[in-house]
Amino acid sequence: MKKIFLFVVLFMTLGNVSMAQCTVDVFINGIKAGQISLKANDAFGGLSYKKSTYKKIDKLTIQIQGKSVDGGYYRKVHVMGDDVTPMLIADETVGAVGQFVLTNKDIIKRLKSGKPITMYVEKTPANTKSTEAVSKVYLGTLTREK
Repeated sequence: MKKIFLFVVLFMTLGNVSMAQCTVDVFINGIKAGQISLKANDAFGGLSYKKSTYKKIDKLTIQIQGKSVDGGYYRKVHVMGDDVTPMLIADETVGAVGQFVLTNKDIIKRLKSGKPITMYVEKTPANTKSTEAVSKVYLGTLTREK
């Protein structure tokens, strides 16, 4: 009976992992601080950190894995604050697929003050003759615990 239960739990876990659209690893000052796993069509999800974590932040980097970094696209990350216009549009790091450095004084100041940032990846087809539209995929929200 225990073996059957373990197999059921294993298959459910694998099923949930295989349905993930993307995984976002968050690095603060070069050290992995957390991970966001999102399924297709998720419109919310993210990480919250203690005030002390953001107090020492100098460099914020994210690493995307999954469908959002599949080949044939140019990718940019849009970091949103309260407005409709992005605070920062970051290009992919050269030589590191799916890696984006979000070190911007306004973003770091916003995180330190306790306000959230929301991230999206914009995928533009690399083939200029493609009729596929540019797509925008939600990556997650970084917040601070109250």
